[in-house]
Amino acid sequence: MAHLLETPRTEVGDMTRFTTIEPSFSMEETFHAPADRDNLFQKPSGTRTPRAQVASRRNPSARNEFTPMLKSATANRTRQVTGLFDGKITTPLAMKPGFQVSQTPLPEASTFDIQSSSFAESVDGRTQLPDPSSSAMSTPMALPRRAEGEMDQGNGNVLTLREQEERLVQIDKENFGLKLKIHFLEENLKKMGPEFNRQALEENINLKTEKVSMSRDLKNYSKDLKAAEKELDSYKQQLREYADKVKRRHADEGLREEMDELRRLADERAAEVERLEEKVEEARSAEEELEKANAELEDAQAEIQRRDQMLDEHEERVKDLEQQLERAQETQSADDGEKDRQLKEQAQRIAKLENELWSAQQSQEDSQAEKERRLADQNEKIGHLEDQLRTIEREKDAEIDALQSKMDSAVESKNQEIRDLNQNLDEAERELDEADEQRQRELDEASEQKQRELSAFEERLRALEREKDAELRELQRRLQTVQTEKHAEMDALRERLELAESQGDNQVQLAQQSANDARQKVVEITREKGVEIELLQSRVDAAESRADELEDFRRQHQDAMQQITRLQRDASTYEQQLQQLRRDLSQKDRDLDGLAKTRRERDDATQELTSLRSNLNGKDAQVQALNSARQERDGLSRELANLRRERDNLVSKMSSKDEQVEVLRRGNSDRDTLVATLRQERNDLESEMRSLRSAVSGKDTQIEALQKITRERDALSRELSNLQSTLQTRERDLASLQRKIEAQETTLQELKQLKSDLSDRTRELDTARRTISDREAELDALRSHADEPDTQIDVMQDIVRKRDDELENLREEMNSQRSQVDALQRLAEERLEALEELRDNANREKEDFEDEIAVLQEDADEVAEEKASLEEKIGVLESMLREKESENGALQSQSRAAQREQKAELEDRIRDLESRIREKDAQHRKILSDAKSTARDQQSSLERQLKDLQSHLREKESQLRLLQASSKAIQQKANQDAVDLDEQAEALTKRHIKEINGLAKQIQFLRARCSRAEAFREALGYQKKFFLMQINTYNECNQQDLNLISQMGITPDMTIHDRRPKLKSAAFAVIAAIRMQKLADGWAQNRKIHEQLKAKLEGMKRSSGRGVPGSARKSIGGSQLRIAR
Repeated sequence: MAHLLETPRTEVGDMTRFTTIEPSFSMEETFHAPADRDNLFQKPSGTRTPRAQVASRRNPSARNEFTPMLKSATANRTRQVTGLFDGKITTPLAMKPGFQVSQTPLPEASTFDIQSSSFAESVDGRTQLPDPSSSAMSTPMALPRRAEGEMDQGNGNVLTLREQEERLVQIDKENFGLKLKIHFLEENLKKMGPEFNRQALEENINLKTEKVSMSRDLKNYSKDLKAAEKELDSYKQQLREYADKVKRRHADEGLREEMDELRRLADERAAEVERLEEKVEEARSAEEELEKANAELEDAQAEIQRRDQMLDEHEERVKDLEQQLERAQETQSADDGEKDRQLKEQAQRIAKLENELWSAQQSQEDSQAEKERRLADQNEKIGHLEDQLRTIEREKDAEIDALQSKMDSAVESKNQEIRDLNQNLDEAERELDEADEQRQRELDEASEQKQRELSAFEERLRALEREKDAELRELQRRLQTVQTEKHAEMDALRERLELAESQGDNQVQLAQQSANDARQKVVEITREKGVEIELLQSRVDAAESRADELEDFRRQHQDAMQQITRLQRDASTYEQQLQQLRRDLSQKDRDLDGLAKTRRERDDATQELTSLRSNLNGKDAQVQALNSARQERDGLSRELANLRRERDNLVSKMSSKDEQVEVLRRGNSDRDTLVATLRQERNDLESEMRSLRSAVSGKDTQIEALQKITRERDALSRELSNLQSTLQTRERDLASLQRKIEAQETTLQELKQLKSDLSDRTRELDTARRTISDREAELDALRSHADEPDTQIDVMQDIVRKRDDELENLREEMNSQRSQVDALQRLAEERLEALEELRDNANREKEDFEDEIAVLQEDADEVAEEKASLEEKIGVLESMLREKESENGALQSQSRAAQREQKAELEDRIRDLESRIREKDAQHRKILSDAKSTARDQQSSLERQLKDLQSHLREKESQLRLLQASSKAIQQKANQDAVDLDEQAEALTKRHIKEINGLAKQIQFLRARCSRAEAFREALGYQKKFFLMQINTYNECNQQDLNLISQMGITPDMTIHDRRPKLKSAAFAVIAAIRMQKLADGWAQNRKIHEQLKAKLEGMKRSSGRGVPGSARKSIGGSQLRIAR
């Protein structure tokens, strides 16, 4: 110790011992002030300003010196000095008013390791005090460190090489002290148990598992959304293809308008898909908020750990005070008053510590409740988003089905107009060739685009694999470096510790004192290590996410390949369709020849109609009558359109009511989730009760057992109050659900009223149909009043065309939406314009026909026959109209029957839900009564245990007093007997300590065994639940896929494809192997403890026959009994 400077002589060494009776609190000067101390400041007092600072003097070195970054140290120092002082001279600190010279800090008393040899008593019961005049207890003064930004203003890299060498030497000196402190703190941390932070760790694990499950659910939802987008794109492609096909087959303007309407609806579906994507983004933002809540929960857990450390420190203080009390009782048995005073002080301190502990636990529970509430809110938001997503998907499917039915109806309606499009066959053939070329170009472009996408996906896949491998290698290298550094630090600490122990007790005390001072720094270091571990875990999670992305890319690649094959099959089908269309064109050509022949015959007939010129003037009045009938028909069609709009409104109201019924079903599912949460809370309460029982049995000393029992009783009462409050909230939720059910019943009544209104509207529609039939009868009457055959044929032809148009319009208006009504009205106006043109043409040709009337008189009989055939066609059309009306009536009756069945099903469900609610209420009441009874039983058992422990404590105190009295008597008799008794007492204490250690090891083994069994049971339950959920998911997905395939009319491929091995499976296998290895290592340590206990038990059984005192024999028997148990 000669190389260390001596500090002023004080009596601080006496303060480091617990045996000090009367400590001295007098202050002693650290050093004597010089005689002319004030002259230091009186000499320059005559000057106006202080002299220039030494730092401002520029003394450039002989040669330039550079930093490791090849920066000039001289230039940096010059720039730094000029910027630091700015050309001003500052006042010295010592000349400022209020300056005080700080006192020399004294070393603090170290209570870090009370069980060390420096605190142990000597043989004669006295403790050797250190010499007050020596500096063995002193601490060397630390050199002044360079503050951050002192020389370089935070720029860095301006230190010279010499300064860096000095800094490295200083850092090495500091590292020695810090490593020694870390060693002692690690030993102290090994003695601490994990009882206090077990609950926080379990909650953290649950939150992480929920986070992972929610992230996987979001991934599944995003995948479903992508699949829906792909299906929508395929539907759009099918619509485009069908539109091209219809264009080639029917060059009609009305059909083009309908296709535009279909495209508009497809755009609306695309907009809905975009809205779905926005909702998915909202779900992702909710997940980010959940991650923020998890981060706050981790901060709260760190705060809990800090408070646990504070509690451990308080417990250590309590232990120190207890040891002081024992020493005081041994050394000062006569001073009973002093003992009572110390006992009261200890009791007050213990009560104070218990209050602090209770307040810390209360704040911890409040913060935990807040975090759970926020987590529940996030889960509720995610549930609402999922419900909205499902409803939108159902609406999308319904609209797609409606579009499909609409297309089918349009196809059926337009197939009847094929005979009117013969004049456009040449143009259709030309458009067919162009469309064929366009389709081939599109197929080529699509194949090239898919090939480019596949190559891009493969390149990205390889890049991701390379990045993942690099990250894994980097993580492994970092883990290896951290492990090597840790082992090197532990080896250095062991060597330094052995060196310190060899040098003597003084340096051990110095190391203990420095370890006590560096405790906060070690806590910071451990926190940094935890942050690094979390960073590594995040890297591992990122690698797993990359693996998931790779898997997604592979699936996309497979989907692209399947899509290419599907496009090829579609191309082949299109080629077949083209061939079929060419055959149809050839057939149409032959039909055109026949039509040309009939056209020539019709020209002959028109030449013969010129003989009927004289009767045309009389038929103009009939044409006017037909125009008036047409106007009446238009009015009736408008009335029919109004009735259809009202019917659509009623249908929309019925759909809204169905949505309300769906909302009621979701409310019932929410109630089931509430019941599940109550069961989960009950299970959590039972697990906490088990942990409380295990914590009660885990305390070693009697005072700690009493404190633990009181804390557990308070916690149990608080948990019971929390359980009652949660049950009350659940009862309120059930009442709100009952009110919702009543509201839904009122909505069902409204739905019945709407159904009655719908029946009224259908009756009005029947009346409109009857009026239409009356108007048709009037048309027949007008037709019967026709005199001449030629004009009657024209009128009948006009009436037939009008009737066909009306029937077609009725069919389309019954199966289409409001937009199609406008299109049909436009079509009707165009047909009316065509009729007017025909009438004008007839007036123009009337003058030409007057010259040919005589020639056509002979063919009047043939015209009469044609008239009879047209009447027969009219009868057939009327019968078809009646059949359609009967079919509509049957459909309406079926819809009413379906509504009645749905209503009955809803009422049955409501009754079932009411019965389930009553059952749940009964179960809740039963659970509450059981919990109260168990709480009362546990409280009574805890009180009995408290009484037993108190009686046991009193017995121990009486035994202690008896032992003290006997020791005094034995000391008065003979010193030799006292030495023997001391040896026996020492042997008994050693044996007792060994028994306690064995009991602690046994408890540790039993806890490990129980936790292992519980972990196995929980793992099996989770696996079973997970596999059942997976099987249900697979079954539902397969059923939905089969339904979709059956609807599409595609035969599934029966070939079996082998599943390729994946990197993700290998990674999961490696992680599982590592986890199992860790668990096996932990269990092997516990097995070693169990083997040690068994060996000790066998040794004690063998040595039980030897001669030992009675008390020792009893203690050995008790320990054997405990170990055997």
